[in-house]
Amino acid sequence: MSPAACSVPARPDAAGFKALMASMPQAVTVVTTLSPQGEPVGATLSSVMSLSLDPPMMVCAFDRGSATLACLPEGQPFLLHLLAEGQEALAYAFAGKGGAEKFAGTDWARGPLGLPRLANAAGVVACRVAARHSGGDHVLVTAEISAIDRPDDIHPLLYFRRALHPTRHLRTPA
Repeated sequence: MSPAACSVPARPDAAGFKALMASMPQAVTVVTTLSPQGEPVGATLSSVMSLSLDPPMMVCAFDRGSATLACLPEGQPFLLHLLAEGQEALAYAFAGKGGAEKFAGTDWARGPLGLPRLANAAGVVACRVAARHSGGDHVLVTAEISAIDRPDDIHPLLYFRRALHPTRHLRTPA
């Protein structure tokens, strides 16, 4: 194959890049923590991934302007919630701007370390910020995992092609 056949544009256009990323199914997650004043804050994230098994770590990508990111200095604990089918309204509520008002009308309680824990999630991961790294218009937060709660009977929610989708119909390998 000639080098010309492998060439790609120096920089993809934003619309094409967004369309490609929309075609990558992602778990729908909400990060919650406390502000320096002790108020609950949270944000919906779709860019979350595992980083390490030993020690257990994750990476969460936050928009630079996120009010929740501003409350996550190194060492700060937070909870990562894997949202479940039926929590679509919660995903959209936490995707917006704002702080403690996102929790109004939401089923939550104080969980580990007094952090806001959302009810009925398909999984909850207790984390502590290990480091923050610049990534263009986002900041990557690496986090050490201290505990995991994953009920077997709750199905997660996926974000795919700019819409939320249930996973109940997906088959589990035998």
